[in-house]
Amino acid sequence: MATSVEELLGVIIIGGGICGLATALALHRNGINSLVLERAETLRATGAGISIQVNGWRALDQLEVGDELRKLSMPLSGMDKREIHGTGTVKVSYRTEVRCLKRSDLLQTLAKELPAGSIRFGCQVEGISLEPITRSPIVSTSDGTAIKAKLLIGCDGSNSVVAKFLGLKAVKPLPMWAARGFATYAEGHNYGDRFQQLIGDGINFRVIPVDDKVVSFNAIQLQPPKECANIRDVQLIQKVTLQAMQGFPEEIIDLVRCCDIASLSLTQLCYRAPWHMAFAKFQQDTVTVAGDAMHVMGPFLGQGGSCGLEDAVVLARCLAKTMPDEGFSNAAGDRKLGKSIEEGLKCYVKERRRRILVLSFQTFLMGMTVAAPSGMKKVLISAVMAVFFRNKYKHTDYNCGSL
Repeated sequence: MATSVEELLGVIIIGGGICGLATALALHRNGINSLVLERAETLRATGAGISIQVNGWRALDQLEVGDELRKLSMPLSGMDKREIHGTGTVKVSYRTEVRCLKRSDLLQTLAKELPAGSIRFGCQVEGISLEPITRSPIVSTSDGTAIKAKLLIGCDGSNSVVAKFLGLKAVKPLPMWAARGFATYAEGHNYGDRFQQLIGDGINFRVIPVDDKVVSFNAIQLQPPKECANIRDVQLIQKVTLQAMQGFPEEIIDLVRCCDIASLSLTQLCYRAPWHMAFAKFQQDTVTVAGDAMHVMGPFLGQGGSCGLEDAVVLARCLAKTMPDEGFSNAAGDRKLGKSIEEGLKCYVKERRRRILVLSFQTFLMGMTVAAPSGMKKVLISAVMAVFFRNKYKHTDYNCGSL
């Protein structure tokens, strides 16, 4: 198939997930148009629900979609944590705004704020290169097209093509698998406005209300069946999850048994090692990454999605500050524009590196306490956390600032 070149004067964003659409919207709010390349044929919503803490809501407010999304979710007052074989419950009250959204609601809300034609579905990216003279990024797709842009942003998840181009080390798998989904109760559920966490034998189960009728859940398993390595059969996911829930309260088992089965997914958790991120090259020329492509982490802090939203706001702000008056037009000239973009990306990476390093380190330690095989190891990890993260909720105080 012959290769054609499509000249784009603006921005290409690879990945139409939460971070990709949020980045496109943040740029749009600052007067910068972009094209989002998404390999799926429609908006993808794997994972059912996503917890957004107050720092994430600050970012959504900057994107001017916060108020609309609040109508689709209830504020959570706190968390109840207990072991299924124990007698006591640890109750934690939330001091700031925490809500859980259906991923589909968040994606649709972001997408409808973008100009028509901003998302190209069914576009599989195969490779990335730089034009020898201008150093402009060129994206090669599976249909033989080469798309040239002034700026390329990789929001393409943990297996990011852009991250590989930048030379980032591969993400590391955790010895844990997460089954996720949601359930709808026509007459309303009985979980109120509390996040429920139940700890069983080799499984950590979480129930998060979205509104008064919908709850999201995830079951983090330490030893899933081997045949489930790349499972896509939702009925099999339901079956193996129920098998792992022996000893759980009947109402929790019923939640999985009666869930919206099409929402189920099963994935192995992975992370980008904090020690790799300290010196990782997140930018080359006019290419960078954001979201999970930059800092994929486990779900133990509930900050993955919010952190990606922060990336979007900070990136758009940094670019807006360094853009020439002519913007992405030809009048700016390739050299002048390229230097301006590089300045903006360096500003973005510098501002985000410390934030994601701290978040990733805290999340990594929390994940190790879940996976630790012995009580002694858990005690040692907890001691390290007490030293570095005395205020374990400080991560929610972060403010990404304005666009």
